[in-house]
Amino acid sequence: MASNTFDIDALLKIYGASPDYRPQFEHRVNIVKSWNILPGSRVLEIGPGQGDCTIVLATAVGESGHVDAVDPAPLSYGSPITIGQSQAQLSASHLGPRISWIEDSPDHHLSTNPTPYTHVILFHSLWYFSSPSTFPSLLRLLPAHTTPAASLCLAEYALRAPSLASVPHVLAALTSSRLQAERGSEERNVRNISGPEWIKDAAGREGWAVKDEKVVVPPKGLQDGRWEVLGILSQGFEREVQEVVKRHEGLGGVLTGMKEAVVGALEAVEGGVKGVETMSVWVGKLDKGQGL
Repeated sequence: MASNTFDIDALLKIYGASPDYRPQFEHRVNIVKSWNILPGSRVLEIGPGQGDCTIVLATAVGESGHVDAVDPAPLSYGSPITIGQSQAQLSASHLGPRISWIEDSPDHHLSTNPTPYTHVILFHSLWYFSSPSTFPSLLRLLPAHTTPAASLCLAEYALRAPSLASVPHVLAALTSSRLQAERGSEERNVRNISGPEWIKDAAGREGWAVKDEKVVVPPKGLQDGRWEVLGILSQGFEREVQEVVKRHEGLGGVLTGMKEAVVGALEAVEGGVKGVETMSVWVGKLDKGQGL
């Protein structure tokens, strides 16, 4: 069965995004294509957020397939457009019938879902998990809720800088993660950093073997790196650091130093913050192997 084609201009229109957002969809389309998700597939997407990857997956599965997009975040989460607003807009498109938006934890959803999935997708969602133990706990549940030939498809930042312009993104992500470890903020994009080797090791221990993997350089113009750097340069970051200092003065110095490293790395980037590029992304496709 042949794969479906992807019309990025049409996806931008459905999402209500400006042409500046095109690299975001190019990135998602390129990765979903590499997973070879065929029409008729039944997909579980964990952590869809506002659904930009979800509509790419809905295109891949076609009219005969379906995507269950499961996210525990409240519909009021997100800015300037909330998750609920974005999901409502996407549901009104021709792709809407192919998607079920489910506000629930993945483990609870799996316990109530009787139909096995052919693919489980985690697209830039691992870093949102509250703790490192969440991922292996999820993997233990999947065999009972997936088909025998199911694929686990992962895409997460590789913590590798392919250029000087992407070094600030790597440093900003590490800084945000260190602050998260102390603060436990539910508003941070980076709540739990896991690199490719850790991900593969954790998956292997739960019986999932790497079938295919690669590290890709995102399209020019992908804004994730710049957004993360802006978060570290924000007044909000400073306020959170001051809260940490009240309990742990030494750690406040560590976080301030990490921010200074981000600022220093920006000095080597032409255009400063506007020139920041997004770090490389690890993409993996795993199946049910024997584990370690």
